[in-house]
Amino acid sequence: MQIFYFVFFTGLVGLLTFILTRRKGDDSLAGYFLAGRALTGGVIAGSLLLTNLSTEQLVGLNGAAFKDGISVMAWEVVAAIALVVMALYFLPKFLRSGITTVPEFLEERYDRGTRTITAYIFIFAYAGILLPIVLYTGATGLNSMLDVEGLTGLTADQTLWMTVWLVGILGSMYAIFGGLKSVAVSDTINGFGLVIGGVLISVLGLKAVADGGSMAEGWRILQESNPEKFKSFGTEGQSVPWPTLFTGVLLLNLFYWCTNQQIIQRTFGARNLKEGQKGVLIAGCFKVLAPLILVLPGIIAFQLYCRYNHNGEQVSIDNVSAGEVTLLLRNPDGKAVVMTSVDETDVAGASNLAAAKQLVGEEVAIGDSSYTVIDALEAGVLVATDRHGETLTIRGQDVNDFVSLSSVDKAYGKLVGNVLPKSLVGFFAAVMIGAILSSFNSALNSTATLFSLGVYKGQINPAANDRTVIRAGMICGLAVAIVAMTVAPMLKGQESIFGYLQKMNGIYFIPIFAVVLAGLIHRRIPAWAAQVAVVGGVALIAIGYFVTPQFVERINEFHFLGIAFAILMAFLLAAGTFAPRAEPWTHEHSGDVDLTPWGGAIPVALLLVVVVLTIYLSFA
Repeated sequence: MQIFYFVFFTGLVGLLTFILTRRKGDDSLAGYFLAGRALTGGVIAGSLLLTNLSTEQLVGLNGAAFKDGISVMAWEVVAAIALVVMALYFLPKFLRSGITTVPEFLEERYDRGTRTITAYIFIFAYAGILLPIVLYTGATGLNSMLDVEGLTGLTADQTLWMTVWLVGILGSMYAIFGGLKSVAVSDTINGFGLVIGGVLISVLGLKAVADGGSMAEGWRILQESNPEKFKSFGTEGQSVPWPTLFTGVLLLNLFYWCTNQQIIQRTFGARNLKEGQKGVLIAGCFKVLAPLILVLPGIIAFQLYCRYNHNGEQVSIDNVSAGEVTLLLRNPDGKAVVMTSVDETDVAGASNLAAAKQLVGEEVAIGDSSYTVIDALEAGVLVATDRHGETLTIRGQDVNDFVSLSSVDKAYGKLVGNVLPKSLVGFFAAVMIGAILSSFNSALNSTATLFSLGVYKGQINPAANDRTVIRAGMICGLAVAIVAMTVAPMLKGQESIFGYLQKMNGIYFIPIFAVVLAGLIHRRIPAWAAQVAVVGGVALIAIGYFVTPQFVERINEFHFLGIAFAILMAFLLAAGTFAPRAEPWTHEHSGDVDLTPWGGAIPVALLLVVVVLTIYLSFA
């Protein structure tokens, strides 16, 4: 029955999208890539939200909340501030230029070389980072909800590959053959289901915490049992320490909502500035409510699936032994870690359980570090830490009833599968597919746009007509989709997929945002400086992550991004001051879009800022 509802609702969205878009001509570049510049505020808001609220958010952010609590709401609540900046500052400037892509704006501001460099960076980043993560988290969530592995009889790896490719093919059909109009309409339809289903999961989850009681009772139990999870300002060691709100976290949000092609392309398709500002600020209003869907369920899942009553004390499950032979080790930092036979235990001479038992109490070298063997475990043992820091091993429990802190990305799918009525699991799985498709097809559409207009028409075939350019975009989209579907299953094993996404995004987010912002602030910055900043910024951050990771970890990777941004901005502004272009850049109005602003933009923007501050202070 779950599968029936899943297929029914997924097919219904596809049918409605086809009906609503089949009479819209998409044969022109503006029609295919910008939905004919006819998008209204409601459609823009819905498309922005669902493109963002994909499975890397549903699965990944709830997984982060499972581990760190409400402090991870920064990715949602601070986004409202970024959307205010987008509506009042960036959007009027982008629409003034009448652009289709961010690299196109950079060509207008700097030169064609800057456009080409950023277009290639976006394309490679979407193909190698964003799209694979969307597919991987989507497949993980669906497999948890629908028990695809059990239904098909395939292994976990086979199920992952199959689900990734099915979702990828479906998403490619929307993006490649439908264009932005199909993407935006399907986003809006799925958005309603996502909001309804997401809120319902929180409501039913709170009732489950209260063992069938009221939501208020569930909320009380949740707060009393986990007071550390309800601190808005993250501490050192958590994924979002509070000082990072003012450095890397803010910068990543500003890039994401103000200059990320995948997200803001639908704002370029606005009917006018008024509708664009409405859409962006409506999205901001919903972002401050997003923790109800993207954070609270993770904390609920922690209470339901990560807690164990040991001698009257509630302890959290750190890990679960998975392999036939598992070593429980103490690392050089004094923390207990689990390594199974699929990791490096064979190196320690623990090829079977009897051999592993002989190692208890000894020092073993694994990789470049020395570990102390605490215990040797068979498969299916829960590992926890009590309040005194002692490591506990708990046997005789069904490990399928638990989600450990080492596998946080399984938390959301398990909660959905357990608290939703069986008849609604299929419905929400269809909504999840919609969320996956939204981010996947939006990024794919943006990739096709970047390649078609920035690379194909700009360099390969400048004389190509609209139909030829669109066909080139479709071919590029297909190739990128195949790459993403191939890479996605290889992401298995990441400790936190959401943390991995933010880290990898920083490599190209920060340099591009610096070049866009500096170009708007200082009109004499020359093109060569922008190119050096983009290429050099990507290299600088990549070196920090992969060559000197100890330095980055010591200062926190988000502070590192803030430092990199400051260096790039100082370089760009210095270049504009001491080696300026001959004439200042003049920002001409293309005439494509009416730039009359929305009268309610400033009041709504101020209200959003007040609400964000209130939320943070309420949970301080």
